[in-house]
Order: sequence, then structure tokens, then C-alpha cells
Amino acid sequence: MRIAIGGFAQESQSFSPVQGSWMHFGPQHIARGSEIRTRFAGTETEIGGALGLADECGIEIAPLLFAHASSSAGPVRADVFSVILEELTDQIRYSLPLDGLLLVLHGAMVAGNHEDATGEILRAAREALGSDVPLVGTLDLHANVTKRMVREATGLVGYHTAPHVDQAGTGRRGMALLSEAIAGRVRPMMALRRLPMLLPGETARTTDGPLAEVMALLREIEGNPGILDVSVFSVQPWLDVEDVGCSVLVVSDGAAAAAAATTAADRLAQAFWERRHRFEVELAPTADAIRLALSGDSHPVVLADSADAPSSGAPGDSTVVLRALLDAQPGRACYTNIVDPAAVASMISAGVGQEITLSVGGCFSSSLYEPLEVSGRVTLLCDGDFLQKGPGFHGEVLHRGLTGVLRIGCVELVVMERAVRQWDPELYRSVGLEPRDAQIVIVKSPAAFRAAYEPFAAEIQILDAAGVCSPDLRGLPFKKVRRPLYPLDEHAEWHIRNRMRYGQIS
Repeated sequence: MRIAIGGFAQESQSFSPVQGSWMHFGPQHIARGSEIRTRFAGTETEIGGALGLADECGIEIAPLLFAHASSSAGPVRADVFSVILEELTDQIRYSLPLDGLLLVLHGAMVAGNHEDATGEILRAAREALGSDVPLVGTLDLHANVTKRMVREATGLVGYHTAPHVDQAGTGRRGMALLSEAIAGRVRPMMALRRLPMLLPGETARTTDGPLAEVMALLREIEGNPGILDVSVFSVQPWLDVEDVGCSVLVVSDGAAAAAAATTAADRLAQAFWERRHRFEVELAPTADAIRLALSGDSHPVVLADSADAPSSGAPGDSTVVLRALLDAQPGRACYTNIVDPAAVASMISAGVGQEITLSVGGCFSSSLYEPLEVSGRVTLLCDGDFLQKGPGFHGEVLHRGLTGVLRIGCVELVVMERAVRQWDPELYRSVGLEPRDAQIVIVKSPAAFRAAYEPFAAEIQILDAAGVCSPDLRGLPFKKVRRPLYPLDEHAEWHIRNRMRYGQIS
């Protein structure tokens, strides 16, 4: 059995001021051929999990191209998208004949004129592969799963966790489904249910709350006869495209299981929809949260500036929380971070140990916040690469670009050239700052940081701060989405009786 592995993954954010470009898909974010195994074998990633199962089963792997962005951004530029997609499809053609293809995708990419860029990737891959060869894709839990994606793929499987800690497991599920389909032991069919709702990432967690209850039902359904795989998608909520919404996907074995899959998809979708009002986010006023954190004895207090989360598509250059932190004049160590290439360059020019006054932040999103002048001492400069050691994407290297630490009184400010996801305390530890020792630690993430931070955090609060990734979805300038759509429209409705037939969008 010979299976090709490749992928093209980016989570787009319609309100981000930073367009998806080669900055997000540079050499460090593209692996070709044997480099895919070198980089990802043994890591807790989809490719790592898929390779592990393939090796256990004696499956021959044909590595293609894997391009992935380590942080979200605005829609991918048309030229970048077309170049990467063309290379991926060329590699598929060069590798023929194949018994199957596994594609690692995110599922919420927008590019150029393609609002459903993932659907376009699957269409192009299917065209290159041929109509009869099984094709399975892996998706993030925040994927925007469309009818087109379901039509082009043999099967699609998504993460079951938020915070995301099951990437490797998802890769194994995808490889298992694909190999079973190739062997003819199963004939995957998919039942998709779309729901007219968007959910903030802060409360769409699978560890507790309403989504955890939905996932508990998912686990019940997984064990039903004829059901091969089940996924729930809480969608990237900052996608301003016409066809967007949460969804449920049930993969069954052939037409004989169609009725069971229909029932399962309807039941799961209904449970998901009924809980929509319970996803409201409780936000802490920024200045008050900082004051209370500094007045307490327990530490560290982790404050999430989710509105500026790079993993959600923000540029990471907000000065809102930094300004409030400095205004509080903390007497104990506080850690925060910001993206500003020019500020890093100024720190490098000054050198380690030097006192410097410079402007930081507001370099991408000046309409929401302004640059802030600060004075401090440069304590460290480095290349910015660090290894993720927490449960999410364990073993993957993130590339911040040139990075420096500026000490401003008791505030340690990590300044970096590029935005990266902030799920892992290694963002700070890699520059000599131990989060356990700080009174306040600022993370820019809505929920995924919890997997690594909750075990030692004294308290966690989500801050009420301005930013393009605000969980206040009603306050964002949506223009293209199909209405009515919850929570933008309280009267939005969805009923099982209105769904379409098995295998079609509802």
C-alpha cells in the first residue's frame, strides 16, 4: 500500500490587517519530500501521528509538500495560494500511481477569490489524483466545513479537543480511515449538518462547558454500528464569508449505515444548536484585572489578551494591555509580549545591557490602538526559534524571527519580529523567563493556552480589550455572512426537519 502525505494549512481571519503572505509560508514553514519525515516524525502533529501509524502498519509513504502557517492571518494572497497549490498538485502527479492521499488541512482558509480555499485545495488534489483513489483530509476543530469539501474528499476527520492536544491522534484517525478504505474494508460516506451560528473560542472548550457536553455525545455516537468517525466543528468565528457556520460531520460505512448516520448527525447537531446561548464570554475589565492580580499573594495570574491572539489571526501588536500594565506600576515581575520588527531592530542596534527609549506596537493595527513609547534595558537578544514542549503541537519548532527582551521596571517585554501562536510557556522560557516566577503572565490566546498553563496558574482571566479577535462577535463589522446567523441575529433558527438528505449540507 502506497500513500502520499502532504498538506496546505492556514487559518484565515477576515478582520486581520495582516494579509497571508510569504512571511507566513517562508522556508521554515514549508517542508518538501523527505524533509516532511525529518521535521515531523515523532511529533504530536497530524503528520507525526499519521507517519507513526503508517510505520506500524508497514505502509509505504510518499511525502509530497506540506505548507503550514504557525499563526493565523488575513486571507492568503492569491499569488501565494496559487504557487503553493500548484506545487502540491504537481507533486501529487509526479508521485502517481498512488493507493491513497492524506492531506493535512486546517479547513478555515480564505484565499484570493476563493472563500472556500480548502474546498479548492481538495478539488485540485482530486483532479490530480483521479476520481477513484481515496483521499482523506484532517481538519482543525475550527474548520468551516462546506458541501464542496465533503464532495471532493473520501473522508474528513477533525480534532476532538480544544485546547487542541489531539493533533497526532487526528492524524492517526485519518490514516486509519484512509488505509481501511484503500483495502476495501470500508466505504466511507459523509453526513454533514451546517448550523447558522458562530461561537467564541474562549468558551468553545472541550474540557468543560457546553461543547464538552456535545463532545460527550459524540463519543457515544462513535461506538454505534456502521459509524467510522464523528467530528464537531465550532468554526473560526472571524470568517466574514457567505457560507460560514458550525457543523457536524458523521462518516459511516456505506449506504447500509446511511440511516444510522443521518440519525446521529441530526441528534448531534440538535444538541449543539440547543446550547448556543451558553457560549457567552465573561470578560474582565483590563485595568481592574491587573490591579487585583497585583494585590493578591497567589501567582502566577494568567491574563489572556485573546483579542490580540496570533493563533486567531491578530497581528500581536496591541498596546492596550501593555499600557494598562505599565500604568499599574507593578512591584513584582510581570511578563508580556508584542510583535514589532522595527522595535526589535532598535534593540539590536542598542545591544544587550543598554538602556533604550523606543516606540513599540501599533505597527499593523493603528486604528485600534496607538504605538507606545517605553524606556527600558535590553536584557537579551536571540534568533527567536523555540521548541514547543506543551501538549499542543508538542515537538514542533516555532519561528518568531529576531527577538529581544526589554526590562521596563518589573515588566519583562518580549519583542519579536513575527507573530506565533502562544499556547506554550516556552514562549517565555526560551528567553529565560519562567512563568511560574511571575505575578502576572500575559498570553495572547483565547483558549488553547489553558492546556499548558492551567496546571500551574493560580488564576486565569480573559481580558476585555480591543482587538480584531474580540470575542464580542456582535461588535465586529460582518458584511458577507449569510443572515440570519447567531449570535449576530438572536432570531436565527435551525430545525432538523429542514435538513437535506443524507450526505448533503443542511
